[in-house]
Amino acid sequence: MEEKIMTTLYKWNALLLITGLMLYLIGCAPKVIPYSESTEAPEPNEVAIAHYNWGMASAKNGNFDQAIMELHLAIQNEPGWVMPLFTLGVVYGNQGELDKAIQVWERATQLDADFAKAHYNLAVAYLHKEEKTRSITSLRKAIQIDKEAIASAKADPAFDSIRNTSEFQDILTN
Repeated sequence: MEEKIMTTLYKWNALLLITGLMLYLIGCAPKVIPYSESTEAPEPNEVAIAHYNWGMASAKNGNFDQAIMELHLAIQNEPGWVMPLFTLGVVYGNQGELDKAIQVWERATQLDADFAKAHYNLAVAYLHKEEKTRSITSLRKAIQIDKEAIASAKADPAFDSIRNTSEFQDILTN
């Protein structure tokens, strides 16, 4: 009797394992990395993806020089892919290199005019450079693309210096 119970349990465990594996593969399989947020373009080549992933890992580990190099290699391998540009801008921005961050975020918005996060980051960077008009323009564009940017802008301390201006309030209400 005990052997029969063990056999039944083994079969159930095997079935659960297979079912779990199938659900994992369906729900958690590697996702295609789009060229941008607003396109269904084919995925970037494997070399670019590898450099992008290495760049992301390096940035997370605080190795910013390595991250910058890997992200540049990803861009070199797929010049039309906005994600390495966006991420490179984040790395530059976190290092205080706002001019470089702005340059790559501007390029990202040229490649994908609907990349709300790049427009939003440009708004923050321009404000840090005391370019209020350009900041407002970029924030307005980010909000036009993605209304979620309103909540971020309301709470983001980066906008404290302009939060009470009529231009900022106008963006939030229109």
